[in-house]
Amino acid sequence: MKDRLYLIAAPFDDLGEAWYCQDCATMEGALLVNPHWLSAVDVKRMAFPRPRHELIDLLGEAHQSMPVLVMPADGAPDHAVRTGDWAILTDPRQIARELCVRHGGAGPHP
Repeated sequence: MKDRLYLIAAPFDDLGEAWYCQDCATMEGALLVNPHWLSAVDVKRMAFPRPRHELIDLLGEAHQSMPVLVMPADGAPDHAVRTGDWAILTDPRQIARELCVRHGGAGPHP
């Protein structure tokens, strides 16, 4: 499986107002700066409401937050959370840094 990056599709409605997820927007910006990631990573944009069945089926009910980078546990960084055969990162800076390590490109400035 390719690495997968799950993002909340924007804009979304919550409580009658339009919103976007700030962390997901950060990842959208990183994808614009690194368009080659789109050939190396499956990017999936999902609706805001829970339950998020695709993530539940893949990672379990406790791991529905986005953004989330899902990668094979073998070869994942030590600080990634392991869940079954997968490892995940949910912090956008860690996600962007890991995508740079795995696929090259520009990362977040320290």
